Amino acid sequence: MRKAFWGAAVTLLATVTVGCSAGSNGSNSSNKSSSMTTEQVESHYTKALNYLDKGTPQQAYSELSKVIAKNAGNKKVKVLYKNLGNLLSAKRAVTENKLSKADKKLQQLAKVKKPDKLVKQINAVQKEYQAVKLAKIYYNETVAYYDAGKYSEAGGSYQTLMALSSKYQAVASYQEKAKSYQQKIAAAQNQSVASQAKSTSQATTSGYTNARNSKIVSSTYASQTGSSISSATNSQVSSVVAELSDTQILTKFRTVTGIPQEAGDQYYVTKLDDNTYQIEIRHTSPDNVNVSNLKGMYKYDYTTGKVQKADELTGEYTNIN
Repeated sequence: MRKAFWGAAVTLLATVTVGCSAGSNGSNSSNKSSSMTTEQVESHYTKALNYLDKGTPQQAYSELSKVIAKNAGNKKVKVLYKNLGNLLSAKRAVTENKLSKADKKLQQLAKVKKPDKLVKQINAVQKEYQAVKLAKIYYNETVAYYDAGKYSEAGGSYQTLMALSSKYQAVASYQEKAKSYQQKIAAAQNQSVASQAKSTSQATTSGYTNARNSKIVSSTYASQTGSSISSATNSQVSSVVAELSDTQILTKFRTVTGIPQEAGDQYYVTKLDDNTYQIEIRHTSPDNVNVSNLKGMYKYDYTTGKVQKADELTGEYTNIN
């Protein structure tokens, strides 16, 4: 009985000893994994910034992962690591055309002010996000306007869509899908012009195609003269158009929206109130110079930078930035 007791005691003691030894080794291993000098941490941080400067945030994130894995990151490393994670998630979501997810991530990054190299990358993703958002809007409009028989509007949305940068994967995808509408829109517009030519005097309507079709120009001319723009001379039309321009407003408008400016675009600007401007963009069809394509009617709040675009089917305005 005594021998059995002593045997059990010895076994228990050996087990505890082995357990303590293992625990000691685990502690030493943990300490070893987290051992990284301040200089080493700073070196990884600097390398991450260099990767950001080269436009490779994924490599910057991987560089900081080496520090985080060893639980050696200081506050600035941890903050940059977290922001890089959100940036990469936003970038991936934009590429995959998951705009709601991208928007949430970009909102989390909206208050980031440093380091400058990170802010630059955030702005780049924000720019891509806005381009994809516009591409989605203009593609959907191209289809909807064409189906509704609003060919000037369909042509304008198509032109704007194709003017967006195709370097963005999601934008290029929308452009590729829209290509089948080019000839269909052109054919419908040519037929419409031919039909109108039979009942309209070309002598009184030739020239200033965009201005004569402009809602803003027509409204302004009517309020000034009480007459229809269709009876105005080219000189009279030119005079009204000169009043409806504002370079400063248009520059800021293009900056906040990312809407590209094409050679041949014509803008008509009128002030609605102290802060809000209405902007109409038109461009003659590349397939028929007698066709004026409406590239959009917008409301721009100068103080907030927010822009709304009119739905030409419902008349309602919706935010586009």
